[in-house]
Amino acid sequence: MPSESGSNNSRTIYHERQSSLNQLCLVHAINMILGAPKVQKDTLDQICEILCPDGKWWNDHRSVLGTGNYDANVAMYALDELGYHVSFFDTRKAPDQIPLDNCDGLLLNVKGSLPYSRHWIGCRQVHESWYLLDSQKAGPIELSDVVQKMKDYISLGAHILVLTKKE
Repeated sequence: MPSESGSNNSRTIYHERQSSLNQLCLVHAINMILGAPKVQKDTLDQICEILCPDGKWWNDHRSVLGTGNYDANVAMYALDELGYHVSFFDTRKAPDQIPLDNCDGLLLNVKGSLPYSRHWIGCRQVHESWYLLDSQKAGPIELSDVVQKMKDYISLGAHILVLTKKE
């Protein structure tokens, strides 16, 4: 798998690839952070219905086309159900204040490739290294400096959710 410096890494890190026909990046990002297929489209669609029970035809928490593109409320609900506390990182703070030592992963919502679109990516530590987990990439990307990478994403308008396992 490629690393940020271009070297190969022999560790196996769970990765899911997003199809060009759907917007299920949140499904993939959650699964990659957790290291296994824990959620599916149906799971997140059910959460959308719980959050907006009158939204059979229009639901504020997902794409009107039914292709995914879920919002942060859906992510937080799904991760809560899976035993994780999720909090927003205040991006007005310096990225070195992200509690990396005490978290189980980061879920980032970044600007997408199309105008007005957003994309979910994950970031998690495996052993001593942090990895960027993007379903639009061929595999995990080892980060040489996770704080600098978060700073870069914040400067581009990213939102960061911090995941910690509930006790």
